[in-house]
Amino acid sequence: MKTFHHQGMKMGRTLTLALLGLGGFTPSLALAANESVQVWLTTTSGSALSKRLNVEANKTFGAQSGTSTVIDVTDTTTYQTIDGFGAAMTDSSAWLIYNSPQRNTIMNDLFNVGSGAGFNFVRVPMGASDFARNNYSYDDTCCDLNDFSINHDKAYIIPILQQARQLNSEVKLHGVPWSAPGWMKFNNSFTGGGYLRNDLYGMYANYFVKFIQGYQGSGLPIHSVSMQNEPHNGNSTYATMQMEPADQSNFAAQNLRPALNNAGLGGVKIIAWDHNWQENGSEARFPYDVMAHNGGQAQAAVAGVAYHCYESAEGSFSVQNNFHNAYPNEEIHFTECSGGEWSTDQANNLTWNIRNLVIGPVRNWARTSLYWNIALDQNHGPYTGGCTNCNGMLTVNNGNGTYTKNAEYYAWGHFAKVVRAGAVRVGSTSLGNNNIETVAFKNPDGTLALVALNSNGGSTINFKVRWGSQSFDYSLPPRSVASFKWKPGTTGGGTTSPTYRLVNKWSNKCVDIIGPDSNNGTGIHQWACHTGSSQQWTMEATDSGYSRLVSRYNGKVLDVASVSTADGGTVHQWDWANGSNQQFKAVSTGNGYYKLEARHSGKVLDVADCTKSGVGDGARLQQWTWATNNDCQQFRLEAL
Repeated sequence: MKTFHHQGMKMGRTLTLALLGLGGFTPSLALAANESVQVWLTTTSGSALSKRLNVEANKTFGAQSGTSTVIDVTDTTTYQTIDGFGAAMTDSSAWLIYNSPQRNTIMNDLFNVGSGAGFNFVRVPMGASDFARNNYSYDDTCCDLNDFSINHDKAYIIPILQQARQLNSEVKLHGVPWSAPGWMKFNNSFTGGGYLRNDLYGMYANYFVKFIQGYQGSGLPIHSVSMQNEPHNGNSTYATMQMEPADQSNFAAQNLRPALNNAGLGGVKIIAWDHNWQENGSEARFPYDVMAHNGGQAQAAVAGVAYHCYESAEGSFSVQNNFHNAYPNEEIHFTECSGGEWSTDQANNLTWNIRNLVIGPVRNWARTSLYWNIALDQNHGPYTGGCTNCNGMLTVNNGNGTYTKNAEYYAWGHFAKVVRAGAVRVGSTSLGNNNIETVAFKNPDGTLALVALNSNGGSTINFKVRWGSQSFDYSLPPRSVASFKWKPGTTGGGTTSPTYRLVNKWSNKCVDIIGPDSNNGTGIHQWACHTGSSQQWTMEATDSGYSRLVSRYNGKVLDVASVSTADGGTVHQWDWANGSNQQFKAVSTGNGYYKLEARHSGKVLDVADCTKSGVGDGARLQQWTWATNNDCQQFRLEAL
């Protein structure tokens, strides 16, 4: 990165059959009256933060008031899918958090959806970046990959990322190198830029494959990779490497994509550019040139492009809209910007970051918004070079065992708190600088979320949030932000249908989505119970005592594949289609446990081979003929 000097910058309650209440409710998407709205608020006082992601009293939709300033939420108008919000877990960040006596509290603050911010997208440097304790790659010995190893990361980076995913199963990981190993480059150096040797493109693609496989073997699937961080940055003080558009087009189409596919990693996305909105005072042309080179070969190999904020005029996020118009099938991500000691006004930093780095990019097609370091120490490090006065989201001081959540934590936390992975941006009124600026979302579970910023420095603004024929009024102080979340068809702050974890009697593990992933056909397995939404299921009654089991992670339902009636029929997730193979009846087996009977077959949910030695995390769900007192077929329903 290059410095950018902006102006501001318990669960476990066992269910009773009476509580289950599976009959009589018919799901409806129609707007009900008086929906209850959850509210989180951060306010400022002078240059400091006052309230900090505080839980406020719920608001309630009702008859429209006469308030003249109107923020409309139009959930029938949809835009891009959201992958998540977060920051980079650099070598420095991971080392500080891992060694902090406050580690578990820090991790909960960062990743727990209930008690913390719920960050769910993490950028992971592949080797050293400018924020590392030393320069390293995964194979520093020429001239093959026989010595490739991720052992460096296993010491503290991988354990921290594993803990993040235990706290929040939505967490997606995005890998990105700052440089290939020095011996792979023409300049034979890890630092100072330089280009990848032409004869080693294939070997470097395998370097990516080995990294992804290494992380995958540690239980950390890689969602996506950038080919290079800041390919036009040749800084001599830390790890850098240069690439040109033709280099990235050829590498993606001819080397990296084939290598990933051949290794069974076809689902890993490739991202181009990962550098600034502007170059030399105007819109960066690199992303367009990657897509156009050699007859557009990269378009089938590359999922999209990523942008940073540095050396770009304020408001430059609008270039993302230009790229989207040119290449509407390509994804757009916003992956890096840093604050630092050049701006110590926390109130201004909160407002500036939300305006320019979250709302602006997201309203211009970004699927992610990421801050730079998730944590740095009180001396702005550790670092190998580059920025010497940058700040992390958190300041972690292991000398005295403390940590501080900076304005950036709250700026991105207001979005991660209410927007789940797989959400879709929907229409909302945004009134521009010095007024109410917003962005709205529809989550996979059907909940709606709105984040509203008052970017005016001196005036409280009264407005009404209007959704369909209903509205509620709100007063937002200057330089303050509120996040709102509600579910259609609910009142009084509750949900119309109960939500549970399904805990297997034999293993005491929870029914969980593999990945987790949002695609139709993704399998269902058992996994150690955690607080993530991939293990949370809403039971929505259909009729005659049957219900559909709806994932709170993505809104899909449990489904017996191909409407099979055979023992061993695969259970996976699928869009609701009113199928009898998507409906289950909970029948008490005593002592707080239930068998879950599929409507189409009469067979029950079953953990495959669950009594075999060594079967644990990852055992698949299937249907099977009920066998009396088989613990593999009984589940405790823990109300959430």
